This record gives sequence, structure tokens and C-alpha cells, in this order.
Amino acid sequence: MDKLLVVGALGLVGRAVIDRFSHRPGLQTVGLARRAADFAPQADWVRADLRDADGTRAALADHRDTTHLVYAALNEQPQLTQGWRDPANMALNTRMLANTLQALEGAPLRHITLLQGTKAYGLHTGRPMRVPAREADALQDHVNFYFDQQRLVAARAQRDGFGWTAFRPQIVLGLAVGGAMNPVATLGVQLALCRALGEPLRYPGHPHLLTECTDARLIAQAVEWAWHAPQAQGEVFNITNGDVVLWRSVFDRLAVQFELPLGEPTPQRMAEVMPRHAEVWRQIAERQGLRVADLDALIGLSWQYADATYASQRPFAVPPLVSTLKLRQAGFGACIDTEDCVVEHLLAMQQQGYLP
Repeated sequence: MDKLLVVGALGLVGRAVIDRFSHRPGLQTVGLARRAADFAPQADWVRADLRDADGTRAALADHRDTTHLVYAALNEQPQLTQGWRDPANMALNTRMLANTLQALEGAPLRHITLLQGTKAYGLHTGRPMRVPAREADALQDHVNFYFDQQRLVAARAQRDGFGWTAFRPQIVLGLAVGGAMNPVATLGVQLALCRALGEPLRYPGHPHLLTECTDARLIAQAVEWAWHAPQAQGEVFNITNGDVVLWRSVFDRLAVQFELPLGEPTPQRMAEVMPRHAEVWRQIAERQGLRVADLDALIGLSWQYADATYASQRPFAVPPLVSTLKLRQAGFGACIDTEDCVVEHLLAMQQQGYLP
């Protein structure tokens, strides 16, 4: 029987991969995370802190028969965007992957999937990225664990004879709890608080911000495609939903979808404004029996990510768009409307008891 190990299984991508494969006949699915899982009881779950090499080795001792590894783990600093440029944090993320690979030494690996992103193009450094950014446009003149991790996996793959693929999604949309970069959770809480406070829904970002997003379910689908596609081996691919999105238009759609009045766009720092309503959220959660009553536990660092995503304080010099031609020409052409994707994930969070 094949065995899939998903590292970082409680994040947006990890959870989507677990959801896709945990019912698959002939495939044993194992999720690794620091926290206890609250979904997919049919999967096997392992708790480990990847920063601890010995602890990781002990936690994975029974899973050295892993055939497929999806590595979606990520360590973020409390000051999110500063951590993206912190050499110590970059080194730590590479060491976490190294600890995982050491724990799987001797495993019959056939494929490893890595997750990267548009920081490969230097977007977080303040420099304008080439538009649309192609995979070959990656900037390796700054500290970035993407490239260190990729070199680590490529060397191991060459030694042991397995395949690997790396994906660079744009803003990832999915369902997760307590993550560092979860736009759907921030949107859901904002909608709920507007309703509870009797306020209109206001877009807080740059009025003309054009960008792209990637459904976590699409990434999970691409993971499976890469397992079987010879043209995906040893390659890096941008992956997006296939459309472009104006965040202000998304708010227009959400106001209609969830029957809220739409106010004028009002630039604001979500990381400053939204945590002030933690007690209101707690009251909503307790009244409606939601699964997470603590706002920080639900959102994690994602208010900070919302501020970076909406670019209200520091607009991008050019729209941060990437080319997905390489992936489509390689044979993966799945796509989804981004506005539909946001709504579907919000409804899923409602149905699963995370949002009212």
C-alpha cells in the first residue's frame, strides 16, 4: 500500500490535501502537525515540532515506509512580513525540512511536493516583480528558504531516484484554523462582525488592487497530477485559479451573497482594528456554539497577512501577477472562478461550525 505523508497538515494546503486523499482506497494518509487535528478522523495523525530533530525522528519512526511526501509546513515570525526577510527564519524553515528528510532516511519515496510562492520573485522585498512573473524570473539574490529547500530535495532525489515538484501559488484560499495567511477566515470574521455590530461591509484595501488567488483544492489536485506526470518531475510551476481578481469586487459579491449593506471603501489596518472586537466574536461564538471562540486562535497572524494582501498602506508598484503557461502547457489545466471559490470556502466554514 502507498503511504502519503502530509507535513503541515493543518494549514490551508495541507488540509486540502488530507481532504482529497484520506478516503482514497489503497493509500494510507498520514498528517503531521504541531497541534491536534479536528478533522479527517480516518487519517492517521502525528504530532511533532519539526524544529526538534530528535522529536521529529521519533514521531515518524512508524512512517519510514512513506512513498509520497507533501511538505507544506511553514514557520512564521510574530511580525509576519518582517519574518519573510529574516535570515534566521529562512534557515529555520530549511532546517525543518532537513529534519523531516532525515527522519525519513531509507523510506521508499517516489515523490516529494514542495510549496513555494510569489516571494520567489522578490515581491516581499519592496522591489517590483516582473509581470507576469514566469518561473525562470525567480530572484535568488536574497535570502529565501524556497531555493534552499529546493536544492535540498533535488539533491536527495538525485541520490535516491525519486521525483519532485514545486508549486508557487498566489494568495491561497481554503479552510484552516489559526494560520498565518488565511484570507477566507479574515473575510468570514469581518462579515460576522459587521452583521453583529450593525455596520456595512467596507473594503479596507487599495481600491484598484489587481491580483490572483489559488484555491487550496486546486493545489491538491495538482499534487496528484504531478505524481503521475513525467513532465512535472524536477520542475517548478506557478499555479493560480486562472483568473484575476479585484479585491473590491470580491467585497461587492460578498455583500450580496451574505445580505449585508455595502459601505464605501475605507483603508485601514486590519491588524489594529479587528482584534479590538475579540469579545464581540467570543459572544457570537458562544451564542451560536461555534468551534473556536477565541479570535486569535481562529485567525492566527492572518490579520497581518490581510494588510499585506490588500496593500492599503503600501501599494504595489505593479500588479503582482504570474504566468501559468508553463503548468498549462505541461498538461494541468484545472481552474476555478475566484469569487466562487471564496464563497464556497466561507459556506464550508459555516457548515463546519467555524463561522456563524
